[in-house]
Amino acid sequence: MVILQKYFLEEFTLHNEMAEHKPGTFQVKPQINFNVFPRKEKQPMVGDMTIEVGSMDDGSPLYLKVRMRGNFLPIAQSPSDALTDIKEFHKQAFPLLFNVVRTFIAGAMLMGGLTPFNLPPIDPSKLNFEKKE
Repeated sequence: MVILQKYFLEEFTLHNEMAEHKPGTFQVKPQINFNVFPRKEKQPMVGDMTIEVGSMDDGSPLYLKVRMRGNFLPIAQSPSDALTDIKEFHKQAFPLLFNVVRTFIAGAMLMGGLTPFNLPPIDPSKLNFEKKE
């Protein structure tokens, strides 16, 4: 089991030119990246999530980038329940931080005078994992 101990907003960018575009001419296609950093002894595990919508380079009417970092505590419910598999950590930690980022994005859109959109929930069992060195 994994607990989200705390999270930090590392980066937030919102570029809005939606008023200049016709309704329905822009599709939201978020790019989501979630990285996990190796755990140091007696330290929490760290996950870093970046979500980008639109692009500053292609004339998109909306560009949104949010990067949050979360500290996670793996909790073993029994001695044999140690969370040693990094893929299992991803499956448990991803939705915890993703839900925080989703809520932040909806609130930021609303405060920016835009209609908030909610990123759809993501089933962690359908995630693809890539190990990068």
